Amino acid sequence: MEVIVKRQRRRQRRLIRLFFRLLLIGLVMLTAAAVGLLSYTKMQGPPPLTVAQTTVYFGTDQSIIGERHQGENRLWLELSSIDEDVINATIAVEDRKFYQHFGFDPIRIGGALLANLRSGSAAQGASTITQQYARNLYLNHDKTWKRKWHELMYSLRLEMNYDKDQIIEGYLNTVYYGHGAYGIEAAAYHYFGKSAQDLSLAEASMLAGIPKGPSYYSPLFDFDRAKKRQSVVLQSMVTTGMLTQVEADEAYAEELTFAHDELEATTTIGPYFQDAIERELIEEIGLEPTLFEIGGLRIYTTLDPDLQKEAERLIQEEMPAGDLQVALVAIDPHLGDVKALVGGKNYYDSPFNRATDLERHGGSTLKPFLYYAALENGYTPASTLLSEETTFTLDEGREVWKPSNFNDNYANDFITLLQAMAYSDNIYAIKTHLLLGMDKLIDVANRTGIESPLSERASLALGAAEVNPMELAAAYSAFANGGQRVSPRLVRKVVDSEGQVLYESEPELEQTLDPRLAYITTDLMKGMFDLI
Repeated sequence: MEVIVKRQRRRQRRLIRLFFRLLLIGLVMLTAAAVGLLSYTKMQGPPPLTVAQTTVYFGTDQSIIGERHQGENRLWLELSSIDEDVINATIAVEDRKFYQHFGFDPIRIGGALLANLRSGSAAQGASTITQQYARNLYLNHDKTWKRKWHELMYSLRLEMNYDKDQIIEGYLNTVYYGHGAYGIEAAAYHYFGKSAQDLSLAEASMLAGIPKGPSYYSPLFDFDRAKKRQSVVLQSMVTTGMLTQVEADEAYAEELTFAHDELEATTTIGPYFQDAIERELIEEIGLEPTLFEIGGLRIYTTLDPDLQKEAERLIQEEMPAGDLQVALVAIDPHLGDVKALVGGKNYYDSPFNRATDLERHGGSTLKPFLYYAALENGYTPASTLLSEETTFTLDEGREVWKPSNFNDNYANDFITLLQAMAYSDNIYAIKTHLLLGMDKLIDVANRTGIESPLSERASLALGAAEVNPMELAAAYSAFANGGQRVSPRLVRKVVDSEGQVLYESEPELEQTLDPRLAYITTDLMKGMFDLI
């Protein structure tokens, strides 16, 4: 027995010695590989500076409707002249271990990988400042292993041929901050009318948050979104010990005064449309915001340049001066392609897109959905109801409501559904809504594409619900398209600088209405012209 135990112990010692020998050999080989890689990148020398490419938007006729390009507004500033808050804020939010790593951060990469595995997506990034600098200068933004390998090699070349201060100086002087401003000095002058060496902590933290998405996080485009990003920057500085929480709170509360109140004219045809495209591709498709600034994209849209120009011309000629605003959406009802879109009277005075982001009471525009529901439930164009001044008792007698027709005009007689549609008779609409059941209108509206919340109440028959022009235009398309619901489509295809297709879409159609009843509803909507 004792002999067996001794043999087992000798075998264990041999295995342990073998393990450590293999481990030592592995470490030697790994060290040799690392030394070889670093030596190779050192011998390669500093990589050359390259010029970023322009993103181009094309209309349906293949003409260029806009460009997002890299302007020449670039002012180089030595690191010693850049405000320390700018440097600290940038490092805190982009790469906290910048001065400790050799161009990439294995721990950060591992953490991002675990987060992505948990979420089932690739939302978490792990790029260091050096990697971002390398990618922006020399590479595209494809999420491929080949691109990541090249990014690593360029990062190592930068690290082996420049010191850390030179890299952060180069990054801060070349990164894009939006509106044609390249580098922190140009950005400081564009946004705040001062040099980067004179920025306050509040200003520095605002600018530090912009490079993640120059258009997306620009305070001139969306101030609330930019403030949220500024908060992330300041909290990152608190976490790294660069600031106290009190200092961060004071900086966040500081009122900012911008040197430019308007966006630079970077587009020519359909600026609201192009903003809507960028947001869709970032938020819904998942493209990186920086791709629009430096990626050399070719974006093929559904916009008809002639229709868009005509829409913009009519609005400029017909809309009165003053605060009154306007929105316009023109959709091909058979495909869902957005052919023209205007989100306001003047994009450069107000870039807020009222066509996609503003909701207002639908009013009588909801009546066709009500009358389609009526046809679906046994009504005909000849179905009659009494149009007269009426007081409705609702909620089992707890509520009394006395709506009226426009200018208190009533037929004081029975009128047909056709007449009710033509004259937009409110009394007929409310009676129909209550007789059908208040869920019927909501069901038809949802089936045609209205996603804004609609509540079961009597006033819904008169459009007492907030909808936006885009969803309303898409919903109406079902009537003109044989009952087929369409999804609004702005982008047909996105191609990168190397000709690879990043995104491509097809029309989305779904039969949700009876084609015969959709035709009758469309014909009913022509009634106002026939009865005039």
